[in-house]
Amino acid sequence: MGSSPARDATNLASNCSQKFTSSTLESFLASRASGTSPKTTRLYHLALGSLIGYPITPEGINTYLNSLTCGNAKHNYYRSIKTLCRWLYHTDQLPTNPIEKVLPPRRQKRLLPAISKQQLGILVNHALTERDKVILNLLWYSGMRLSEAASVKAKDFNWEEGTVVILGKGNRYRKALAGNGAVKDWFTKHDSLGITADGISTMLKRLGKATGIHCNPHSSRRGFCVHNVKSGLSNKVIQSLGGWESPDMVSHYAQSLTFEEALSLYKSVNSHA
Repeated sequence: MGSSPARDATNLASNCSQKFTSSTLESFLASRASGTSPKTTRLYHLALGSLIGYPITPEGINTYLNSLTCGNAKHNYYRSIKTLCRWLYHTDQLPTNPIEKVLPPRRQKRLLPAISKQQLGILVNHALTERDKVILNLLWYSGMRLSEAASVKAKDFNWEEGTVVILGKGNRYRKALAGNGAVKDWFTKHDSLGITADGISTMLKRLGKATGIHCNPHSSRRGFCVHNVKSGLSNKVIQSLGGWESPDMVSHYAQSLTFEEALSLYKSVNSHA
């Protein structure tokens, strides 16, 4: 007879070296709020599913994390385990919280691909349809996330102001830049883009293969950020325009600014001083 989740919980509490089981994982997943996103749920399955068989102790968790070869993604696994351990501790299934004695994995700081304005032109030239060209321009000139762009409606635009109201991260509405003339032309004739976020992602991957440019759901957003950093906008302004929660990510992308570019910006700002 198989063990029940409740019995596994009792065993886990009585012996902190008890190995993590599939039944405990099922109980944890069932405890998550109904508002948990599908992406987070998939991460829990991936990160915690492969944790099965490891002791829920600092030593066991460290052994598991050290066995991973997923680079910076290891930090996402750590966060999932952290959530699990907090749940086990607060539901009295563990006498102590083992994650408190586990250091988070070190992140290797590296600049991820960001589409330049020149690369945008190449991608637009290789786009198969007019809608694909509009999507590329909207993503790059507005800095929108994929899901935000997919849900945009013509009624949401204020062309006089040059902005659009979108449903952003955290299910909150915010203003974003409206894009360029190609975007305006499309939305004067169409109510929406008529494509899902997954459809846009597939299109970007196809263009990436055709052009050799790192073209994915995030590279246009990074391109928007880097372009505006190099144009001289402050990190705080770019953070607000792009809907980032903090200026940290903007600061990270600003590292790509070379001395020559910084000098050019300095001269343009101070040319009339």
